Amino acid sequence: MKFHKCIPPSFSSFRYKLLLAFLIATMVPLISLTFISYHISYNIARDRIIDSAVMTDKQLVSQLNDRLGQVENVADTIQFQMYSLNQPSSNKVDALKKFTTVKNNISLYKSTFDFFHIYVFLQPDQLGSKESLYFFSTDELSAYGLDKNIVSGSGFSSVWIPVSNMPLPKILSTKKSSADVILCVRALKNQATGILEYAYGIALDTSELTTYLQPAALDSRIYSYILTDHGEIAAKNTSSLNLSGISKAQFQKLKKNADSSFHSGDKYYNCCTLSNGWLHVTEIPESYIQGNTHILIRALLITVLIFLLLTVIIVILFSENLTRKITALSYAMEAFQLGYDPEHLSIVTVPHPDDPSRYDEIDRLGITFEDMQHTIAGNLKSIVNLSVNEERLKYQLLQSQINPHFLYNILGSIRTCQSLGKLDIADQMIANLTAFYRLTLRKSKELIPIKDELEIARLYLEMEKLCHKDNLDWEIEAEDGIENFLICKFTLQPFLENSILHGISSGTPAVFISIHVLYGDDTVVISVEDNGAGMDSETLAQLRHAIEHNVIDYEKHFGISNVSSRISNPLYGNGSVRIRSNPGNGTYVTIEFEQMEEDIDEKIMIVDDNYLSAEGIEKT
Repeated sequence: MKFHKCIPPSFSSFRYKLLLAFLIATMVPLISLTFISYHISYNIARDRIIDSAVMTDKQLVSQLNDRLGQVENVADTIQFQMYSLNQPSSNKVDALKKFTTVKNNISLYKSTFDFFHIYVFLQPDQLGSKESLYFFSTDELSAYGLDKNIVSGSGFSSVWIPVSNMPLPKILSTKKSSADVILCVRALKNQATGILEYAYGIALDTSELTTYLQPAALDSRIYSYILTDHGEIAAKNTSSLNLSGISKAQFQKLKKNADSSFHSGDKYYNCCTLSNGWLHVTEIPESYIQGNTHILIRALLITVLIFLLLTVIIVILFSENLTRKITALSYAMEAFQLGYDPEHLSIVTVPHPDDPSRYDEIDRLGITFEDMQHTIAGNLKSIVNLSVNEERLKYQLLQSQINPHFLYNILGSIRTCQSLGKLDIADQMIANLTAFYRLTLRKSKELIPIKDELEIARLYLEMEKLCHKDNLDWEIEAEDGIENFLICKFTLQPFLENSILHGISSGTPAVFISIHVLYGDDTVVISVEDNGAGMDSETLAQLRHAIEHNVIDYEKHFGISNVSSRISNPLYGNGSVRIRSNPGNGTYVTIEFEQMEEDIDEKIMIVDDNYLSAEGIEKT
């Protein structure tokens, strides 16, 4: 079922088609413009949001690094205090003074910089190890969520560790006894004995870092958090994130894109490296960006609807005036009928303004239609004459392909062989002649496979050799697979006939013809070469002129010029013919045309007594 049959007749008129065309021509660019505008606006909004997040993150990272730098500076200062504390004392009074001084300094650091707490772990036998305010025994590390293997070091490098529910001495605070902290730990391990001599840690309450992170999130859908070296979430701006951390694959992706912004899945990420090696990450979901463009979408939709309504109104007004003239011209064309007699045609006039200055394109089309009607009768007569000339050309082409003298010579040779008792040679000549006419007469198509054309050429040469005895020899070679391409029938025969007819001379009593079929660049290249008498420069120039200008001379070179004219047609290969020849050096012909498959036959109808060689022409 065809589509046009489904269209109601009232909607198949030119008016509705014009209206539809205008709507399509208007809507396509309008919708495209809307889509492009939204896409550009979305990208601008996205870039601005991401840029704003990046600027906010830079300020946040600067604040966090300042705070972490304070911790590192205090850790450096305490390191010198611990070095002084571990120096041998002359007496217990002197040792107690040093311990009191270190304790007071640590208390001053805690209060000055507002740390959650400062923890110092000494060996159990060392003075003050059981003070339980700032100083504790190294045996109590596990009670404070620390591992000796983690905190062991040289004493000058810090290890940052998130610790959950870090206990706080009750004497220091009555509000809370523990908290989730971020601990900056330093420790000194004796390399000779492997004993941990001391360790200390400066604790920051994660709620303090949360106060830094919350202003960085412009919306509750934007996540801001800090990741440790192991992918654990040390601090976050929302409770919806799991403190256990993120997936290993996601953490590796964040580390790979540190200090940059990137897109993954339905989120945009901005990663910044902190001074302690941890990552600060900001997640911005696409839903947040899309939510900021809803107003733009509504504005664009309203604009499109308004333009659509105006377009419909304008198109209806213009189409009413335009289709009225086209309808009148259509009725005139329907009333105009071609009769069987070109001498009697009914001329139909089309209404148009009297003033030529008021003519539009449709009025001029109507006047042109009237003029066309007056010239059709004469054109029909010309068409009849052209048809007669076409039939004459076909007849002459047939005459050039099948030489009557050649047929007479073959039949005479057959009779002579029979009278002399050479029945095998006579039978061979009859078989070749039968095969030749079977191929030439039964192949009614203009295009045939190259293998059939080569067979026609071989049969023709076989019969010519029987007539010329031993004065003719040849070779035919074709590359694999090329024989299945198509070629115009009787392309080679005129060249072979010329090679035999004009090639034999006193200088070349025996003619050798070489035929090669090769692949070109999407083309087929056929070369025909002989060692005959060749052509003089004047004859060659005339032949080249006829080929180049598609001049068909019925007296000279008809067969060759006819082949060139046919093969240069786009339907038959869009090819060319080139000839080289010198007197006494033979002739070299090159025929090149496009590679044509069997499906080309579907476009070229059978040329026979009852058909025309054009697609779409019905049988006469």
